[in-house]
Amino acid sequence: MSTICGSDLHTISGKRQEPTPIILGHEIIGDIAALGDGLEADGFGQRLRVGDRVSWSIMASCAACFYCRKGLPQKCTHLHKYGHTGCNEPPGLTGGYAEYIYLFPGTAIFRVPSSVSDEIATPANCALSTAMNAIETIGFEQGETVLIQGAGSMGLNLVAALAEAGARQIIVTDVNPKRLELASGFGADFCIDIAASSDEEILTQIRDQSGEHGVDVAFEACGASVAVAQAVEALRIGGRYLIAGLVSPGSDLGIEGNQVTRKCLTIKGIHNYRPEHLGQALRFLEQNCARLPYRELVGSVFPLAEINEAVRVASSGKHIRVAVRPTH
Repeated sequence: MSTICGSDLHTISGKRQEPTPIILGHEIIGDIAALGDGLEADGFGQRLRVGDRVSWSIMASCAACFYCRKGLPQKCTHLHKYGHTGCNEPPGLTGGYAEYIYLFPGTAIFRVPSSVSDEIATPANCALSTAMNAIETIGFEQGETVLIQGAGSMGLNLVAALAEAGARQIIVTDVNPKRLELASGFGADFCIDIAASSDEEILTQIRDQSGEHGVDVAFEACGASVAVAQAVEALRIGGRYLIAGLVSPGSDLGIEGNQVTRKCLTIKGIHNYRPEHLGQALRFLEQNCARLPYRELVGSVFPLAEINEAVRVASSGKHIRVAVRPTH
């Protein structure tokens, strides 16, 4: 199975440039059809066998280049990124919208827990793994108050993971009331429809929920640069801000340096994740997916022969995710 991510839609619409021809699809799970020489165990140390259902990191890295040695394998000099790599050179099959896919050496592979369904497991190697990286990178501490901007796939996963990690208060903003309702199901304490409120009203509501000092930590997961100034206002002195959704060129942050300086703020950015974050994501799902509304994230499943209709439905925004199977 492969699910359609927002970045796939951006590539299809021309907002994102990728090499062509290309097989899209990077949120993927599959059954092992064949094992390469020397591939014996997954990232959990479990033995791999033909037929195992597995997930794998969004990228393959070399483990030896400058960036790999700096702990940024997702920025490897020799990076192969699934669903973002052109298919005009062998092995060609590097995207999820296909019957088979070739996994490069340097890919982290994990067996999917049997209790986690295909629909729940498939998107984990993108949004949930990135959420795990975001929480670690910003140094979240139990008992902190959190603002999450965006209730899409990454935002909802952040809500779930932060609630489990012991956040004192989780505030979520979005323009879609249905997504905000879903955020409540994942553990959000207070949701704000920013399409129905002025900037001043939004900040007042955030302050009312977070206390006079402001929120401890904020996460940008909406892909809208206008959200940044709002988060800077909402953060307390000494607060921390993690930017994860602004991956398009021209995302001007539009903030005043004076605020960042005088409020002693920390602002960090991340892109994707390290392999161990995928392992953390799968373990999190194994332990928590039964009690959280993860089944609601994938709204429709299409056979590969109907990929165009799948893209159309995904583009409508009706569902958090739409899935594609080689057979249905």
